[in-house]
Amino acid sequence: MNDVRVRTRRGEGGCRARWAALALALLVIVAAAVLAGPAAAAPAEPTLTLEELQARLDAGPVTGHFLTVDQGSHIATVPMTVLSIVGGAGPDGALIMFAADMNDPLMQRIGNIASGMSGSPLFVSGPGGDRLIGALSYGDIFTLGGLALATPIEYMSAVAGRVGAVGPPTAAAVRTTRLAEAVGVPGAGIVGSIAVVNNDRAAKAARKPGVAVFAPLAAVQIGGLPAKSRAYAALTAELQKRGHTVVSGLGSGAGGWDPGFTTPLVGGAALAVMYSRGDLWAGGIGTVTYVNDDRLVAFGHYMDWIGPTSLYLCNAQIDGIWANSLAAYKIGTPGAVRGAITQDRGSAVAGRVGAAPSEVPVTSRATAKLEETTSATSSTWITQKWADDPWGAFVASVAVSVPAYEAADRAFMAGSAETTTTVVVSDGSNQYTVRHVNLWDDAWDVLWAMSGDASLILDTLTADPYGITHATIVSVDAEATISDSRRAASVADVSVPGGLHAGVNTVAVSLDVYGRTEPLEVPVTLVLPVGTPLEGVLTVSPATGGGQEEMPEPSGDVTPRRTLAEVVDALNAAPANDAVKVTYTPMWTILPEGAGTTASDIPATLAPVSAVASTGLVVSGRVSKPTAGLAATARPAKVRRYQRTTISGSFAAANGDTAVRIYRRYRGETTVVHVATVPVTAADGMGSFAYSSGRLRKAAVFKVVWDGDAATLGATARVAVGLRR
Repeated sequence: MNDVRVRTRRGEGGCRARWAALALALLVIVAAAVLAGPAAAAPAEPTLTLEELQARLDAGPVTGHFLTVDQGSHIATVPMTVLSIVGGAGPDGALIMFAADMNDPLMQRIGNIASGMSGSPLFVSGPGGDRLIGALSYGDIFTLGGLALATPIEYMSAVAGRVGAVGPPTAAAVRTTRLAEAVGVPGAGIVGSIAVVNNDRAAKAARKPGVAVFAPLAAVQIGGLPAKSRAYAALTAELQKRGHTVVSGLGSGAGGWDPGFTTPLVGGAALAVMYSRGDLWAGGIGTVTYVNDDRLVAFGHYMDWIGPTSLYLCNAQIDGIWANSLAAYKIGTPGAVRGAITQDRGSAVAGRVGAAPSEVPVTSRATAKLEETTSATSSTWITQKWADDPWGAFVASVAVSVPAYEAADRAFMAGSAETTTTVVVSDGSNQYTVRHVNLWDDAWDVLWAMSGDASLILDTLTADPYGITHATIVSVDAEATISDSRRAASVADVSVPGGLHAGVNTVAVSLDVYGRTEPLEVPVTLVLPVGTPLEGVLTVSPATGGGQEEMPEPSGDVTPRRTLAEVVDALNAAPANDAVKVTYTPMWTILPEGAGTTASDIPATLAPVSAVASTGLVVSGRVSKPTAGLAATARPAKVRRYQRTTISGSFAAANGDTAVRIYRRYRGETTVVHVATVPVTAADGMGSFAYSSGRLRKAAVFKVVWDGDAATLGATARVAVGLRR
């Protein structure tokens, strides 16, 4: 390869402007200028800079090899040839294009560069012996001819030393670089341009002749969950949002695996960078590039590209490499925790061997009452940094479901679950406990639904939307009793016998119950303050959507900022899924003239009134009914002894096939007498009635009752008739 030069241009969505149109020599000078850091940050092996590598390329073909584990802990040596230096292609600058020798037995067996080879150290041969030039980092999912890209070693050692932060990629980040001269790759044809994309875009990237598309080559796996479960699918979806490609279909069965095997951490060895360990484990399998003293550098690209981090640095064994015409990948298992990954940058992940991260325990127990009763327990650990982050909190909530799948011994199951979820949290000065007892029902997979409280509690505690909660998760614990019996109901109807009135009301909520033909009536006690207008709307709904207690949005004169203690109190007060809520809302059209509409302006008698009752069933659905707004009068309002009066009135939403009942009680007496049932005359949506009383021997109180209909609640009105002297 004679006189090969690189011409750079600005890429899309992530290439830095300072690299545009610079010569390679200037690129190397700028890259070298940021390599400040302790001596231990640099590799112990002899290295070759980009400038020196370019000089060798100018002189002729450059060959060498890379190291990677092919089975177990065996490190294979794969011959390769350096093809070109591609400026501006990587997150920190240039990348090295090379081709593995496809005559090598390993490459012949697997067909192409495999995911999980990321970080494999790349050496070139020549005067003075082998020199480390970088790490295999990017591959093309449709690659032929062993084509791949490597991250230069100077960028990676800078991560170990640590320089300033690099901005994270966006989901649309694509860096395209045109080569100054096209490169011929045996078996792959002519390559004139390369495009470097995120994992989640690699499969969708447009394929053009002469353009090779590359993406990071870390194999991300999940263990401890059935691959067909909703829990596995949910965790996979979240990993994909973070730009990862999950090796699909390889989730272990329930119970996970946390072996303690160790292997030497040396260049070419397998490495696991884990979000969690224990019965649920999730993370990326890659390769160590180099270790110097207690400093380790790996991958040749980012994990999440978030800068300072705290992840488990683990051994890994490679169970095998899955040959695949689209993209080969390593199947690995994490081993013992050997330290902590502390840096997650564009060109590498780096950490310390021996410094294990602080962590949070997630324990869970499940008992499945099916054909026979079986139980399972699980223990998972999340690093403290990630447990306090919404993403890590989500992983912790997924871990809660692990023993449910194991106890049920299936990937999904319709049914119900009784759960108790406990989260201990600290604000640095005090510890608080959130404990929630709940009932779940799911028509598809209650084994996954049972983790809902853990998800809600952890998400609420870690979201910190107002900047004052500062939650540090101390522990997570859950317990569940699972059955394949459904415990579900939907709101069918609501009524108030005798109509709404000030004081104590018994609201009858009718539920359609799963597996039952007759509706279930649940009484709910609703107390309306004296003076509450009886024209309004009564609504029945679930008290919660899975125990959810929503944070209020800032508006008007409301200040919703809450301390961690207040957030914990709100979570502890949240109702369960089996609670039904009845709310009466008076019509706001009768607000006093000039009254405002904020909470502090609303008189107590005009504010909504709610009541909650337990049903023993997971409730769904919603029913609202207006009240009739019944008004009644007596004319004359005062009568002489043994004189008659006429009770008349009207109300909304009545039809001609209804009637009102009228009762009478004389003052000073306790007996209430039903005196008449009077038909209602309907016109234009209004109903009216009139009743001529019998002769009254003393002052009396008449009560008018309409029972309501399918669309409108019943109502009651009282009319007092005095006695003239």
